[in-house]
Amino acid sequence: MSEQLVVRLGSESRQAIHWLVWSTVEREIIASGILTSAEDLIELKSRAGGRPIIALVPSCDITFKKVELPGRSNKQLLNALPYMLEPELSSDIDKLHFAVLEKVANTVSVAVIAHAKMQQWQTWLADAELVCEQYIPDVLTLPYSKAHWSAIELDGQWLIRQTPTQGLCIESELLAFVLAATEDPEDEGVSNKPTVMSYSPLDALDALALDNWQQGQIELPMKLCAEGAIACRYNLLQGQYKVVHEDNVAFKLWRGTAIAASLAMVMILVNQFVTLNKLEQQQSALDNEIRQVYKTVFKPKKMRLNTRLVKKQMQSRLNDLRGGGDNAGFLVMLSQLTPAFKQLPGIQPISVRYDTKQATLRLQASAADFQVFDKLKSSLSIQFDVVQGTLSQRNGRVQGTLDIKGKK
Repeated sequence: MSEQLVVRLGSESRQAIHWLVWSTVEREIIASGILTSAEDLIELKSRAGGRPIIALVPSCDITFKKVELPGRSNKQLLNALPYMLEPELSSDIDKLHFAVLEKVANTVSVAVIAHAKMQQWQTWLADAELVCEQYIPDVLTLPYSKAHWSAIELDGQWLIRQTPTQGLCIESELLAFVLAATEDPEDEGVSNKPTVMSYSPLDALDALALDNWQQGQIELPMKLCAEGAIACRYNLLQGQYKVVHEDNVAFKLWRGTAIAASLAMVMILVNQFVTLNKLEQQQSALDNEIRQVYKTVFKPKKMRLNTRLVKKQMQSRLNDLRGGGDNAGFLVMLSQLTPAFKQLPGIQPISVRYDTKQATLRLQASAADFQVFDKLKSSLSIQFDVVQGTLSQRNGRVQGTLDIKGKK
């Protein structure tokens, strides 16, 4: 659909929930607002109105990891990801959900979330009767650039995207402390701070002396996140949380030979109907083309003939053009004139008229000079009786007519 509802859920039920309806066609906000808590999500039921829903989940509840697989990734190795990451995690892996974000060669990017959080968010949406088929970490909806990190402030938190599959969600008062902890301690004395492009005003951060931060174009946080979410392919709803569309129960009752035979019969009838319809359309189009060609070529005074009579008259006219078996027919004469025109490429025909009764072809043509006309007349006179009309010079070329008739 051209409109989607994007909801940014909180980490706790008491936290505010931001929402926005975005039009991908108009590229503008249709509606937006803030709910005071998860209990108020029911108010979005009317806003959803059949629109697809995307849930942004707080990245403060997500751990982003990268794993190097010992070989080409396959289902068995991917199933082993929790055990590969177990030494790096403080929680029991049985209580954690592992969602694969990206696979590049042997490197797999993984988002790790507690089952309790996943179930909490699903319960909120289910209680509000909102059907959502995509959960995205909020930081991964920000613009990504190899040249810099992206950051924006939302509801007292800074969302920072570092790589295509990694980011940070930091409380504003902890921003300087957390960023300092992420700096690489190597090469002491050398600045290795990454550039951070902020889409929120930096005025409030002046006291932090973040010299590697730059002011980008100021954006509304939910607008920026909504645009990124709609284009995002990541989805935390994997494994046991994967959305399964329920099949029609009534359809499941129809099994075996009866349903197969019925479908086969329907397909045969549909195929025959489609074929017959196409043939009728083609026949109608062909009849129209025949009438149009007849009208264009022969210009009849009246055009009330059916296709059969038009075909008959066209055949009669073609027989007349062939000369009724006479070697002096129009089509025969044209074929005999061809060699002369090939020998004199400077001749350009302007119009050709054929008098059936007189068996005479009148050719109006232009040439570079008078000598070319003389050569054409001489060449044709070997095989035809040729009468040359008056020659005139126009626009640097010589024009004239030749009446050509088969020799008796």
